[in-house]
Amino acid sequence: MAPTVSSSQIKLSYPLYAADFDPFNPDFLLVGGGGGSSSTGVPNKISLIDASRRDQPAEVADVELVKGEDSVTSLAVAESSGSALTAFAGINSSIADQNAGKNEHLRAFRIGLPTRKRKADGGAPDGEKPVATAPGSQPLGRTALFKSATGTKNETYQRVLRLSPTKSIDQPRLAAIASGLAPENEIIVFRPTANPKSDDEVSRISLGGREAADLDLISDTEKEAHLLAYCTDDEVFVQPLPAASMPGRPISLYRGPESTTSLPPSKRAKFRSIRFLTPRYLLLLQNKPGRTGADLLVLRVSNDLSQAGISLRKRLHKSTKAAVGLEICPLTESERGERQFVIAVAGQNGDDSSIELLTIDYCPDAALGRFRPYTFLRSVHKGPLTKLVFSNFIGPALPVTKDVGPQSVRLASVGVDQCVAVHHLFLRPFPATYTKRPRYVLVPPGRSETMQTTFSVFFALVVVGVVAFLMQAFCEIRGAVPPLLGASDWLSPSMRELVVRPYVFADVARSEIPVAAHSATEKLKDATSQIPSVDQVQSSIEDAAVGIKQTLKDLVAENSELETPNHIIVREEPGSGQVSTELAQDATLVKDETLRQWEDLTETQKKSWKRRLVDAGHWAEDQGETIFKGILFSQLADAVGHAVAG
Repeated sequence: MAPTVSSSQIKLSYPLYAADFDPFNPDFLLVGGGGGSSSTGVPNKISLIDASRRDQPAEVADVELVKGEDSVTSLAVAESSGSALTAFAGINSSIADQNAGKNEHLRAFRIGLPTRKRKADGGAPDGEKPVATAPGSQPLGRTALFKSATGTKNETYQRVLRLSPTKSIDQPRLAAIASGLAPENEIIVFRPTANPKSDDEVSRISLGGREAADLDLISDTEKEAHLLAYCTDDEVFVQPLPAASMPGRPISLYRGPESTTSLPPSKRAKFRSIRFLTPRYLLLLQNKPGRTGADLLVLRVSNDLSQAGISLRKRLHKSTKAAVGLEICPLTESERGERQFVIAVAGQNGDDSSIELLTIDYCPDAALGRFRPYTFLRSVHKGPLTKLVFSNFIGPALPVTKDVGPQSVRLASVGVDQCVAVHHLFLRPFPATYTKRPRYVLVPPGRSETMQTTFSVFFALVVVGVVAFLMQAFCEIRGAVPPLLGASDWLSPSMRELVVRPYVFADVARSEIPVAAHSATEKLKDATSQIPSVDQVQSSIEDAAVGIKQTLKDLVAENSELETPNHIIVREEPGSGQVSTELAQDATLVKDETLRQWEDLTETQKKSWKRRLVDAGHWAEDQGETIFKGILFSQLADAVGHAVAG
């Protein structure tokens, strides 16, 4: 059963293209978008959403942007305090400014946070929402960083804006932007000041005619540097950003196999998004050609950052025709560095947009586990979903006390349908038993791959054993195999009478055989071997000719009436399996086979002949074996029986 995710929505007055949470207060979410520079009357705005209530998000503040300029295409919160946020946004200048060669695409804003009613101790009351009014918001700066923006008018815009993750206010951060639709596209990494200057620039990468589909930043403590990773349609790059020296050239880590073929671009898979899991593991979102699905790939990067290879691949939900967004949320670490990542992928299927949630576990000693699907949120937005963003989960201070309440992480999504959706994912401490230093997970970590393989093999053996047991019991009941389990005894007498069949080569069940056969056989034991007359021999040969069609009952009865009883020969007819009997005054009359008396047969041969005689209606178990004394049995028939049994 799929887990329940608490979701709620609010609809604004304009289409939405960007969003980001306050990194230190998940109650506040910034969203932005608008109608652009056209005269449609749809405003361009940045709105502050209160996401603290699970039942209904609320718009508590907004920044009305200059009319005639472009809509918000990217958005990120750079700084946070108890009273305000500092946010960066990608907004193109007006068409007039662009015609004049001026496009101040990077904007900075200060957005005031609403005050809360306080308890006597200064804390916010339980369930209390912010007041509807907030301190004033104001623009802080307008900057043109892309070189192409200083030229003649073009369609360049700030396609991507991303900041490095943070866990504390004092942790230094870097920001990166990437252009789109430019004559020569660029990626620029800078220190996130309100008006970044050339001194704040850390790296500038020229992409030429290619665009960066996505980029990401992470802090690499081992190398005392940040790492920048970005992807084009078919290639992945990484660039170390040392704190004390100039960065080197970007390193190509991986190229898609289709990039070396002559396939047209429409027939190639394309990278859509990229995120760091750790400094040595990159998560990639790739769309298959022709809107036929999407995959998640994990690239394992070498320690010297010189190359990478695919270590995991996951096919996304079958209803996802094309993926449009990827976000991750790293949860808290254990003392050994173990942690779980929550992954959200936005996908489109026709006119609806959905979200697939997965998890993946990381252990420094055992590397990454496997993707584990969590849930699939269908039809979150009507129309294209434009942005996914997780709240920054920091976790409670350790050691955890009993006063710490339930923990959760929030996932927000926005779309052109003007809706903001907020999804609450509730976390649990791990290990489950009470501990003062737990880490938090969305789902309990799975078994290691070795344990999983061992469990799978053990389970398969159990299944095979159960099936073999049931097959043995069924075959015993139907009389196809020796009764090792005694399965027929498990049934009631009435059921056993209906379905149980005796084993073909075992002691046979009872049959209705005339009692006269027993008395006739007793008379044969006292018969003497007298030399018969010629007439008797001729009569015996004639009787033998028709003996095949006679039953043992008739044969014994006729033989008992003879003055000099003959030998009774029993054989199984080859091919038909029928038992035939005949009389002979001398065994030498049958020289094409070896005849053996009942006393000379082995136990297996005796059981085999018992079964044949019962099936042919010649003998019953309650008659005993004494009636067979003196009767000759054909070894040829017995050999046939062995062949069938084998």
